Amino acid sequence: MKRFITRLAVVVAAGAIAVVLPASSASAINRVSCTEMGYLTLHNAGGSLCFANAGEESVAIYGVDQIWTGNNKVTLEYAPRLGAPVTSGTVEKWSYGKITGQPIHKITKIRIW
Repeated sequence: MKRFITRLAVVVAAGAIAVVLPASSASAINRVSCTEMGYLTLHNAGGSLCFANAGEESVAIYGVDQIWTGNNKVTLEYAPRLGAPVTSGTVEKWSYGKITGQPIHKITKIRIW
């Protein structure tokens, strides 16, 4: 019985620590200057935005008309048009895409693998 109570106390203590400590963010994505071809590059009428390192980041990037993945597998969550539901798509490394027709209305999340 004493052994059971000791084990229970250890489990409860571990659970309490897990609840008290904040969860660390897995996001390590950094916004970087567009100086290398290996970066994720998103282009819109305002210029280019570049990102590096693996992780996930919520963003609000409007009017993207070109995407270069560089040395990154990338998943984007986006609304293709104003009022359209958010969808997602994954693009492999070293891929270039030019959006034909209207640019993507809004990218809401970036995940670099």
